[in-house]
Amino acid sequence: MLGAWVALLVTAGSCQRRRDGAGSALPAILRIGVSQWSASTNPVQGLRQLSQILVVEGLARTGEDGRMQPSLAEGWTVGANGRSLIVKLHANARFHDGSPVNAETVAALLPDAMKKLVGSVSDVERVHATGADTIEVLFRESSPFMVETLEAPLQKPNGASTGPFEAVANSTTELTANRDYYLGRPELASVRVEMFPSVRTAWAEMLRGRTDMLWEVGPDALPSLEKANSISLFTFTRRYQYVIVLNPDAPQLKSAAIRRALNLAVNRDAVVRNALNSYGVASTGPIWPRNWAMPRDAATFKFDPAAAASLLSGTRLRFTCLVPPDAPYERLALEVKRQLGAVGIDMVPEEVSYDEQARRGAKREYDAMLTELISGPTLLRPYVIWHSDTPYNWGRFGNARIDAALDRVRASASDEAFRAAITGVQQTFVDDPPAVFLAWSQRARAVSNRFLVPASESGRDILSTMRLWKPASAAEQRASRN
Repeated sequence: MLGAWVALLVTAGSCQRRRDGAGSALPAILRIGVSQWSASTNPVQGLRQLSQILVVEGLARTGEDGRMQPSLAEGWTVGANGRSLIVKLHANARFHDGSPVNAETVAALLPDAMKKLVGSVSDVERVHATGADTIEVLFRESSPFMVETLEAPLQKPNGASTGPFEAVANSTTELTANRDYYLGRPELASVRVEMFPSVRTAWAEMLRGRTDMLWEVGPDALPSLEKANSISLFTFTRRYQYVIVLNPDAPQLKSAAIRRALNLAVNRDAVVRNALNSYGVASTGPIWPRNWAMPRDAATFKFDPAAAASLLSGTRLRFTCLVPPDAPYERLALEVKRQLGAVGIDMVPEEVSYDEQARRGAKREYDAMLTELISGPTLLRPYVIWHSDTPYNWGRFGNARIDAALDRVRASASDEAFRAAITGVQQTFVDDPPAVFLAWSQRARAVSNRFLVPASESGRDILSTMRLWKPASAAEQRASRN
């Protein structure tokens, strides 16, 4: 992942152009301390995410309720045929190499971008320009996923994109403000990243005033930072959840009743409290809990050890679970093992590397595996993880019943049909569970009070507003401490 980040910076930096007045100073430099753990051992965290948020953009972005919001596009409408989108591009937008974001260029880039994002689910038949700043995206069939695929990041072959920041030439650790950004030049002059062996070391440097932000603070470190008066903590719920995937090919887990028993035996609130230091949200299934279409009365698993014992009918169940070597996976595994043991189930954790887990997952050589899977906020994301016909189902998760339920979501022709299909998905995951969904993970960014961070959408990562961050005055810093 770190190699991919370096390659992205070098490639993007090579297309950075000289501008008139390039020597003029912008207000501030933000120095981010990144721990080695969060940057290199987990592919869903770290520097790649910073690049995706600040450098690369799509035509749309996801809101916390799962609805799509305009980004590089000013808006879109559904065509008269019901299976096309007419997209209006944002006025005056430019790529980092200075070229305009026009309909012809976007029409050429979008099909491949959509395929990279969601594989065959993009279902694009044709993209063509209908004017200087409008394109039509024609799909093979009508689907609520049409709009969700507009999230696909647009990037030219030379690495140029359109975000508020761009890579500095010949640097692997710095982004600079995009002075021509169509929503206005960022307040920050640049963002610089420095690696540290641990969060503790990065925090010490922040106390000395040598860094301005901790990239990510996990459950272990959060309590020690909450009382600091020189920083502000911004907690957010990530769009990933911890899941114990169950392999129905394993003889001891073949029965749906056994897999239901496992789900009933787990107290997810206790998992969040004991394994995540209360920094998490108990899971109810594969669907983002704040999705606009998620029904309040949808089926879900409730902690019921007596019902779990009844389903087991005296069977002594024993199975192994692949566990990555990093926290908090170890604590999660131990907590779940303890809870399952209370109803006579013996889960044996087996520590393996991420590479080994991926290899055995692809070959279905496991009983169960503890992992973290993207699940929100849109329905497209759990679709590409759990449907057997997508390239992102790396662990061959799910089953035929789940495929059918997800396909009904994809084929929904109205909001009412979409809600009904989601209800069906949730019920299918309860009736024939392919996993034990544990908790949505929470993290925090720690930012020095030397910077003003504007409010963002409730629950959203503050990185999405970084182009609006600016230095705080001395009076504002004193006020923040009080």
